[in-house]
Amino acid sequence: MVQSASPCGTGHRIVDACRIMRPITCVLAAGSAACGSYIAADRFGADRGRGVLAMVCMAGVLGVANAVNDIVDLPADRIGKPWRPIASGRVRIRTAWCLVSGLTVLTMTIAAALGPAETLFASALLFLAFAYSYRLKDTVLVGNLVVAAVSCGTLLFGAVVCSGVSLRPWVAAGAVLLFVAGYEIVKTLQDRDADNKAGFRTLATVFEPGASVAAYTTVATILCATVLAVGATVSSEPSLYLGCAASFLVAPVCSCAYILWSWSDRDRSTARSLLILRLAWFPGLFSLALLK
Repeated sequence: MVQSASPCGTGHRIVDACRIMRPITCVLAAGSAACGSYIAADRFGADRGRGVLAMVCMAGVLGVANAVNDIVDLPADRIGKPWRPIASGRVRIRTAWCLVSGLTVLTMTIAAALGPAETLFASALLFLAFAYSYRLKDTVLVGNLVVAAVSCGTLLFGAVVCSGVSLRPWVAAGAVLLFVAGYEIVKTLQDRDADNKAGFRTLATVFEPGASVAAYTTVATILCATVLAVGATVSSEPSLYLGCAASFLVAPVCSCAYILWSWSDRDRSTARSLLILRLAWFPGLFSLALLK
């Protein structure tokens, strides 16, 4: 029986519509833009208004990217993640596209208010997000790197809006690129069965799990070298930066490599590693902010 619309039902539909944007990821994108703005700004509080707009704009970019990804991933989600709003039928495809359209207009309006360079930058990030969902997800590693590029682009966008991209924001963006690339590689292990049934070609579906673990370890090693060796040379407070980066960024990343290599239960080791990396994201951004 189809239930009639009610305040409670409408509220649930709104919540489900918001879920396809993955609000936590949007908050992370806003935080990344804030980190870039803070690192690049000449003094604390400079261009605060533009920095806030940059945060909202980048949250919108990730919201669009997540919603489009859920739309395109419908066949795989029906197999591996049937509880998601679109896969479960709680949110219609048409509703999802309306949300994507409205959020895209809002995001580009904010970018246009910031300037032509910012408009071009935001457009490029949205293009990469759409390209990932429609073409590049079905690739080995390329799609993972595109997601990482969009994520690090949010930090660079914040830097561009407030002052311009100097060496320090580039170092921070490189760390974000490597961190997210590693996370996406591990995530393909979690999604391996569903992606395989849906016909997606990823590192985890084309090769044995050991290849994904080796790829993550390689990325983690480069990340640690970048954060510790390069970051320390450009930070104005190298001792404080190294202490925070080692604790909040390097230690979680290395612990995931150890778990993935040593634990025999692949599902459990993958789930634990993803949890650790998710928990490390905000503290990791904080440590990168100390590059200023």
